[in-house]
Amino acid sequence: MIILASLTDKSGSVDFLKSISTEVEKIYASEGTRRHLEENGIRANSISELTGFEDLLGGRVKTLHPAIFSGILSRNNEADRKQLEEKGYFPFDIVMCNLYDFNTYRNGTEEEKIEHIDIGGVSLIRAASKNWKRVAIAKNAQDYEKLTRDIKEKGKILEETRRELAIDAFKMTYEYDLSIYNSIRDGTTDRVILLQNGRKLRYGENPDQEGYIYEIPEYGKMEVFHGKEMSYNNYVDASSAIETAVEFSEPFAVVIKHNTPCGAAIGKTHGDALEKAINADRESAYGSVICINGKADRNVAEALKDLFVEIIIAKDFDEESVKIIGKKKNIRMIKYSGNGPERNFKTLFNGILEQTRMNTELDQVKRIVDNGSEYSEKELDFAWKIAAHCRSNAIVLARDCVTTGIGAGQTSRVEAAKIACERAGERSKGSVMASDAYLPFSDNVDVAERHGIRAIIEPGGSIRDQDVIDACKKYGISLYFTGRRVFLH
Repeated sequence: MIILASLTDKSGSVDFLKSISTEVEKIYASEGTRRHLEENGIRANSISELTGFEDLLGGRVKTLHPAIFSGILSRNNEADRKQLEEKGYFPFDIVMCNLYDFNTYRNGTEEEKIEHIDIGGVSLIRAASKNWKRVAIAKNAQDYEKLTRDIKEKGKILEETRRELAIDAFKMTYEYDLSIYNSIRDGTTDRVILLQNGRKLRYGENPDQEGYIYEIPEYGKMEVFHGKEMSYNNYVDASSAIETAVEFSEPFAVVIKHNTPCGAAIGKTHGDALEKAINADRESAYGSVICINGKADRNVAEALKDLFVEIIIAKDFDEESVKIIGKKKNIRMIKYSGNGPERNFKTLFNGILEQTRMNTELDQVKRIVDNGSEYSEKELDFAWKIAAHCRSNAIVLARDCVTTGIGAGQTSRVEAAKIACERAGERSKGSVMASDAYLPFSDNVDVAERHGIRAIIEPGGSIRDQDVIDACKKYGISLYFTGRRVFLH
């Protein structure tokens, strides 16, 4: 058995070669690898004995030579063997190779990136993988273990093992090239995202559908450390809850039901915010997913005591909160970190849609009508951001940074307004109203007036804006135009 070794990560290589030493005829290694093996008692020949040259261009060229690649790519046939003999070359049985660590430098300088793009290693790995019918590629300790097992138990390397190693190697080189591409590309088109390590869920949105999750660590992390297995719908609701919570810096809590908020609040503490959010619509909070934007403590845990909740999400949990919440064995507890992707994707019948992240800032807001009522810009900002995370058409009522009524996912905006006011009841009086898109008719203002709304914040831009303005002036309701829409379908 003749082995070629050119390793950046040399861990496990010495133990592997010693374990199969009785089967090894010769080892040829690149200079750094050869020194490492020799220092650990393994005799290895230099690759330069085959190629006839030392490393060139500061190590950029060392394995790119016919003697190397003929020995890897040659097949088990008379014609290939004859050509090798004529040139004085010979076939390799195992290629041990891995790659420069590009990912460590993917956010570094351009020079650092360029110097850590592997050429020879990728070529060796792909050549050995292409010729898996005869050659085994070994990249790491896991591969060494598979080869050792075959050699010890079977007396040879099985073809199915070589094939398995080749498939994994092609995946590795694909991931490597993808990392380089995403790091050095310009512009926003031709984006490539690798979905890997998919986990099968119990089922999809419905029990007869299959479901999987592919986590992308650079976007953020959800660590489920207590409770039942997460379902497809649990992940969807949890994501919506976190996306809403990261909008706020003060202690905040949101209650999610069927992928849309049903209660939300800012409080003095996270426990205070959670109590207010739950009481905003306690009926809908049953069986909900809840998220706070900080650390869960005893007060947070106590707020959940008498309520059935599917999931509680926080940036962290103290020991007391885990002890109290953990008494409910099925409730999922999730720690989250990160801010999510800068771009969102949605699958279609015939492709994929991509868009930049929604902007909820009120940096273009204009007061169109001022009725002199007392309310704060903070209340308007709060209601607007909650509306942005409700399904369209959405109307949100809020007072003192607590939702009083929410109408979402309606085909008619005035119907959403009616639902929000009906859910609020007497609490609608003195609330502010946020609409995720412009009010198409003044009938929405009529609903607001009947329920005591003090101010309305909406994008503006309708051909009937003047009708809405006139109605607000008539009823003494303040009106703000944000200059941007926050639809969420």
